Amino acid sequence: MRRRLLFAYAAALLPLLAVSCSTAPPAAEARRLDEVWLEQIQKKIEGDRLSEAYQDVSLLERSSEEWVPEGRIRTLKSSILEQLHADFQEKIGAAEYAEALRVYRNLRGIGEEEKLEGWNEASLLSRIAESQAEAGNKPLALLYALRARSAGAQDDPKLMTLVLDLAGDLGNPRVFADVLEAMRELGMEIPAELEQRAPSRPQVEEMVRGTVTIWVNRGIRLEGGVGYPDRVIGSGFFIDPRGYLLTNYHVVASEVDPKYEGYSRLYVRLSERSQEKVPAKVVGYDRIFDLALVKAEVEAPFVFSATDSPDLKVGNTIIAIGSPAGLQNTVTSGIVSATGRRFLQMGDTVQVDVPINYGNSGGPLLDAEGRLVGVVFAGIEQFEGINFAIPYEWVLRSLPRLYTEGEAGHPWLGMALHETDAGLEVVYSVPREPADRAGILPGDRILSLNGRSFDKISALQAELLGLEYPTLVTLSWQRGDEVITGALATSQRPFSPIEVSLERDRRENVIYPLFGMKIEEVGQTLWRKNYVVRRVLGGSIADETGLSRDDPLSIQGWKVDEDNRFAVMQIYVKKKKSGFLESAVQMAAYLEIETFI
Repeated sequence: MRRRLLFAYAAALLPLLAVSCSTAPPAAEARRLDEVWLEQIQKKIEGDRLSEAYQDVSLLERSSEEWVPEGRIRTLKSSILEQLHADFQEKIGAAEYAEALRVYRNLRGIGEEEKLEGWNEASLLSRIAESQAEAGNKPLALLYALRARSAGAQDDPKLMTLVLDLAGDLGNPRVFADVLEAMRELGMEIPAELEQRAPSRPQVEEMVRGTVTIWVNRGIRLEGGVGYPDRVIGSGFFIDPRGYLLTNYHVVASEVDPKYEGYSRLYVRLSERSQEKVPAKVVGYDRIFDLALVKAEVEAPFVFSATDSPDLKVGNTIIAIGSPAGLQNTVTSGIVSATGRRFLQMGDTVQVDVPINYGNSGGPLLDAEGRLVGVVFAGIEQFEGINFAIPYEWVLRSLPRLYTEGEAGHPWLGMALHETDAGLEVVYSVPREPADRAGILPGDRILSLNGRSFDKISALQAELLGLEYPTLVTLSWQRGDEVITGALATSQRPFSPIEVSLERDRRENVIYPLFGMKIEEVGQTLWRKNYVVRRVLGGSIADETGLSRDDPLSIQGWKVDEDNRFAVMQIYVKKKKSGFLESAVQMAAYLEIETFI
């Protein structure tokens, strides 16, 4: 334990020490490691980086080293907690309830929330819902109000009345009926004007009016000296009466991608005004979930409202609305082919056989009862009937961030996991990210996050998505027979963890999460290094290629294609399964790996 913690300290201080060594006078007296470490924690506290400072203190607490006095650790910890409590009261006083909730979750993540008398998750979510409703943000107000109800505020008459009002305004019959029944069971007074506003189940014709064609004009494309109109066509649907609608990021990417340098203008075509192009703009976007929130200066003719995703089963009937090939108001039907597909970096997708063509991307996916259950985002052109949609439960996790201008950010801990019969095993920790700074190593097994255990990577991703960054969490993990518990501060997840890892780490280490095989250098012959496979993860690309433990290999070629989002590696390998006959093998992997949390 002592060596591991010292290594973690040194790794965290490496950039600082490198600068110090290059700038300090030769005769200067070397500073002790503990002095530098404690000074950096104090600077983080003074710079309001309290979550990061607390993670560092937690690492010191797990140390048995005597060179850091326990009294100094307690002083630092008390200073952080006092400032967090003061920050919470300041946010409450300023009615900044979303920020107050973030501070509350910081304290809850380390078991210090009980001192916030009169406040809890439900009461803070209720205040956020009220403030969003006052600002006219009805979809977000309804989302936060229902979260408050789930968090324990189901017996609050004011909140329940707000939910009823919002569900009526947004035309959500399912939520309206559910809350109305709950209020009656609790004996709550129901305003007569609200009770009479019960929305009816929408007809398909109404939902078609709420679906638009997304039209992106990218000017003229030259091919062989001939100019052709460059157009991107997709679908979208209104989720807010004020003209906000959802679509796919890849449809409107040229509007916000800093790498795109050409002409780009975004328009929407309404269902009943198909000849008119209405100018629109991208408000927020999420590359990881392939989502974008677009605003057009129109009043929505119909609003899709959903607050959860019904439990889709294989064989369920589903309906898609969109503009395939630009043909507006097209309704197609099919069934759910599969659920739980890991097609994106985070979360699950649903596979459907409903016809999806160019132009369908971004359209709504509905169940047989007309409830919004997902967003269509992809089809495999080479294979008819293999298409995908994002379940709306994952969309809802990203929705509040989409209303904030710019790219939506997500929290993470910075490590890749592998699902095993014994639980979630750590495969890789990204250098300088929370897991790495906490001393978590490949082979460790994650036991719990904030007291909850998980056996699926997607479930742990969903739990983290409910937080902001930085937010403190308590993580427990097992190393051999030792159980370790510590505080980690979430940081912002990069769009491509693999690319960040390749920038900060040796290629040989990144091969493990990318291709699923752990290799170790065993020597060098002339100009090439020789390796041996130490482990192959079941179901990985290496496993499907037929590699196994103890196979010797050398890397002959390596390429990362950032534009097309894949990595390719050529190796010479002597497969044990093939009698150690040497063969050349090429392996390819998408850069969007779904195992990072």
